[in-house]
Amino acid sequence: MDLNQQLSYLLKLNTNEFSDNLVALKQTISNLDLFPTYPTILVAGTNGKGSTCAYLSTILTLAGYRVGTFTSPHIFNYNERICINNQAIDNNSLTEVLQQVIDTCPINPGLFKAFTLCAHLYFIQQKVDIAVIEVGIGGLNDATNLFDPTISVITSISHDHSQILGNTLEEIGKQKAGIFRKNTPAFIGMQNPPQSVIKYAGEINANLQILGTDFSYTKHELSFDVYSRSDKYFGLPYPALRGMEQISNATLAICVLAELKPGFPVPLSSIKTGLLQVKLPGRLSILPGLPQIILDVAHNEEAVSQMLKNMLKLPFVKHNYAVFGMASDKDIPAVIALAKEQFNQWFIAPINSKRSINNDELIQIMQNNGIAKNRILAFETISKALTHAKSISRNDDRIVCFGSFLVVEEAYRCN
Repeated sequence: MDLNQQLSYLLKLNTNEFSDNLVALKQTISNLDLFPTYPTILVAGTNGKGSTCAYLSTILTLAGYRVGTFTSPHIFNYNERICINNQAIDNNSLTEVLQQVIDTCPINPGLFKAFTLCAHLYFIQQKVDIAVIEVGIGGLNDATNLFDPTISVITSISHDHSQILGNTLEEIGKQKAGIFRKNTPAFIGMQNPPQSVIKYAGEINANLQILGTDFSYTKHELSFDVYSRSDKYFGLPYPALRGMEQISNATLAICVLAELKPGFPVPLSSIKTGLLQVKLPGRLSILPGLPQIILDVAHNEEAVSQMLKNMLKLPFVKHNYAVFGMASDKDIPAVIALAKEQFNQWFIAPINSKRSINNDELIQIMQNNGIAKNRILAFETISKALTHAKSISRNDDRIVCFGSFLVVEEAYRCN
């Protein structure tokens, strides 16, 4: 099969239940002899996973290591999910490792699980020094958790994927804590995490470090300081990624790197340069030109709340316009309730997914939450919604595209 045929085959499987078919996956891992000898940093969390992985990969690459990174979802193409030193896997290599996984697995593993195995297969072939792996959903039953991490990281815990992970933060926390391992370092980048996380770490004797208790940061006007258990880092530049939450994400990554020493020493110069050079599309990304267009992958209550707070830090504009679409399995009413007063006009459209909510249902939710019908315009696609928003915007207006990775992907392609 060529790459397009492979992707079509894998996408035929309903991948909503991430815990399905792990037995077949374990057998495939054994058949492929997929037993990495390189250390692995496994990163879970509701929000901040991608940013934390980007800091880790960029800083380690600048320090001279060969770094494999697996993340999801992608923005532009599937190759982005598997990188070495922040360079995406080429089509020929991706086709080769995908075919090995497809041929070896007794069932259709689905896209995410196949790519998880492909990442490690490729990293072994390419002899990476270390791997940074982003969890898909939860942690305990995620395919990424079939490979034992050297360090486990949880960025944050909030409500998302409740149909799979549970309806309370304690339930969700227990699922995410499933990536912890006995007698190994574990980090969580939030203060006052759910007790289920602390309890599980204690039960297996994981070496848990909590933001604000075991590691921390101090912000200054033009820099910030980081305090890990073993090191202090003064005068660090603010990260290139925008948003107040990025200081916390960067601190978490730096303290994880401190834990890797002495096996992976990282000079301060690599940390400072990495903070300035890190790139990650769709995290409060501002496109050049006017009107100002912001792209943000925020798609749950916590992420949208943070996005709105970050908007308040930006220069004043006359009108804020939303280009918006979401998957139907997200908590759309909670997101709308948060954002309804922040936008003068909403330009909505389905996202390019069978999971998308349709316009009629979305309009009903919006009206139920107090958004007048004359403030909502519906379109067939995100591209058409953004094109219309730009056509009515003046230079002193702002357009914010959010609600899904797929909104951001289509908005990028539209510009």
